[in-house]
Amino acid sequence: MINYPDPVRWPAVSTALITLTLAMLPGFLGGALAVQIRADIGLSLSGLGAVLGVFFGTAAVASAPAGRLAQRVGWERGIQLAATVAAVTLAGVALVARSLPSTLAVFAVGGIGAALAQPSADLTIARCAPPHRHGFMFGLKHAAVPAATLLGGIAVPTVALTVGWRWAFVIGAVAAGAVALSAPMVTAGTQTGPATVTDAPGARPTTHLRLLIILAAAVGLGIGATDAMAAFLVSYSVDIGIGEAAAGLMLTVGSGAGMITRLAAGWVIDRHRSADLAAVATMLGLATLGTVIIATGGRAALLIGGLIGFAAGWGWSGLFTFAVVRANPDAPAAASGITQSGKFLGAALGPAAFGVIADRISFTTAWWTTAIALGVAGMIIVYVKGRLTAQTQPA
Repeated sequence: MINYPDPVRWPAVSTALITLTLAMLPGFLGGALAVQIRADIGLSLSGLGAVLGVFFGTAAVASAPAGRLAQRVGWERGIQLAATVAAVTLAGVALVARSLPSTLAVFAVGGIGAALAQPSADLTIARCAPPHRHGFMFGLKHAAVPAATLLGGIAVPTVALTVGWRWAFVIGAVAAGAVALSAPMVTAGTQTGPATVTDAPGARPTTHLRLLIILAAAVGLGIGATDAMAAFLVSYSVDIGIGEAAAGLMLTVGSGAGMITRLAAGWVIDRHRSADLAAVATMLGLATLGTVIIATGGRAALLIGGLIGFAAGWGWSGLFTFAVVRANPDAPAAASGITQSGKFLGAALGPAAFGVIADRISFTTAWWTTAIALGVAGMIIVYVKGRLTAQTQPA
């Protein structure tokens, strides 16, 4: 039986969340600073989509092995390794990303760090916070992704348009390096005491693999669509005549809305002690509506639809992760590593597909395609909920 701590071990949890934000930062800085990066390196929209696709694609391939690695080495070493890879990646983008091949190579390394940061953070929360706080903790953890996007939006007017886009990556590299060096000292105080949890290195998920794969597919569609929205919101805004600084601010506001929704969803989970897949499907439906509004065209539609899309499209992921971790108490990192693979795969294919469609057809078609992906993800979640309900009913 797992002996959970009573109070939240904030030094460990906060370090894991900061590491996750920094590990995801390369992908979202790449989207937010797309206009400046494309002008400097000479990337097309398709090239930008390929760069972001490599980042998330590498993370998808590495996710399941990274989950097993985190389960084996423990959350402490997992955090330190992820922060180290993030520092190397961010510094690499600033120093060696001069062409499409070199940029692809650096972002591929970053995907490994992102893959390791996710299950390490899940394991940290599972082991360093009591179950009655897991809902909010996982909401806080998933707020790290829109936090990375928010930082990307802020970086446009404050860094990219003043001293240059590469300095945004330099700042991120310094922060990640500091976390990597300080992580052993920060987590040292959480290693002792009767509430310390020792994980079995060979522990396996209790949820059937087929079910985890189906959930990974649904999450992949949903995350792929919302990540495409984040990656190309600034480029689309500039395309319809909005200034670069205003577009960055719009991304910041949307990211903030996503963070608030994730935290609110976690608070609701802790109050009701449940994670309902119907709520996930509802949020995906609202995100579909927001994207449809964007697809109708115009600045007002972008503002309204973007706000709905970010708030609802990113609001359900903490709820989803909570359900996966709760169902697999002995191997939360291994289980979340499998579902995270679908999430990263969607994040890889979503921006890449969006970039190709926007480049070769139109932004409008790309937005409609994104809406369809969100709608299908919601329908799959409804199907899975029905299957689970049928399995739990007595014969």
